[in-house]
Formats: sequence, structure tokens, C-alpha cells
Amino acid sequence: MTITDVPRAVGRPRDPKLDAAITDATLELLADIGYAALTIEAVATRAGVGKATLYRRWPGKVQLVIDAVRTLSEQPDPDTSAGVRDELVALLEAVRRKSGSSLAGRIFPRLIGDSADNPEFMRRYREQVLDPRRNRFRTALLRGVEQGLVRADVDTDHAIDLLVGPMAYRNLIRNDPAPGPDLAARIVDDVLRALAPPTTPQEQA
Repeated sequence: MTITDVPRAVGRPRDPKLDAAITDATLELLADIGYAALTIEAVATRAGVGKATLYRRWPGKVQLVIDAVRTLSEQPDPDTSAGVRDELVALLEAVRRKSGSSLAGRIFPRLIGDSADNPEFMRRYREQVLDPRRNRFRTALLRGVEQGLVRADVDTDHAIDLLVGPMAYRNLIRNDPAPGPDLAARIVDDVLRALAPPTTPQEQA
């Protein structure tokens, strides 16, 4: 029997409205009480559904929370026609919008606080949520290398930290006043200047 011969399971299609209610309930609880205190029972109660409804969709709390948090990871669609600087600014602006006053800004500090006691959750969170975001920055930086805007020997992981770190600090620690819409462009310009290829023999030495 080939793969195409395997009969498909027949069942009731998932209700997008119900999925959205469960996701909203999960995010609200994460913002209110954090990951450690969140339970499947609490999510079901807030969403107005039974626990069985959640377990038919998610294997457990870890994947439920990761899928819910992933909905907060809004990023612009990839646009290879955009300049490297503009793409980096757009990606960093998506980070800025997760300021302390937003739902994401309320959730992420709690996730960080719970991370030490929940290593398996954080491992999967990094793999499924953080790493795809970082790869978008990495792709843009490598385009910068190809175009001669960024040094060929750049450590992309370090460069991503240089870009995201200041914005994350402003969002999570120094968020009064909230970072303004020009901050993403200022950070990107500063980092690109630091990563630019040398232009004089003295700089090349």
C-alpha cells in the first residue's frame, strides 16, 4: 500500500471560532497568571469548553501554549525586493510592537520568569517560535553580505543579538516611556554601520 492509498480519517472539521476562543483564553491566562500556574482545566473553563475539546486538538499544555504564543509572532511577509535595511527595520518594528502595554508584552516577561523551571517548554518554544524569527533576521543579514553591506565574516547570531537585544531591553526593562516607532530604524542603522565592510586600507589591516 502506498502513502496515497492510506485512507484518511473522517471526522468533524475543526471550528475556527472554537480554536480562536481557546487561543484567546490561553493568552489571557498567560498574561494573568503565567505559564506555571496555567492549567488545561483553567483554559477550558475560560474558553467555555470541555477539557476533551482541548485534548482533541493539542496533546497537552506545552504545545497548546506554544501554538497560542505563536499567534503573537506577527512578522512582515518575506519581501526580497525590499532593501536589506528596510527588511531589518520591519522585522525589528514587529518586536517593538510587543511593548509592555500589549498582550504580548504582558506575556513574555512571565514566560521568561517561568523558563528556569520549565526547560522542556523553553526548548520547544525556542525551536518553534524564536528560531524561525531569528532565521528571518539571519536571511536578511546574509543578503546584506551578498550585497556588500555587511562584512563577509559577520557572526550572524551575534549580529541578531545586537539588533534584537536593545529593543527587547526597551520593551521588557526600560519601557517607560514605551519605545517610539523610530527606534527600530535607529538600531538597524547603528548596527549596519558597525557591521559594514572596511572602506580604507587602515580599517582592513
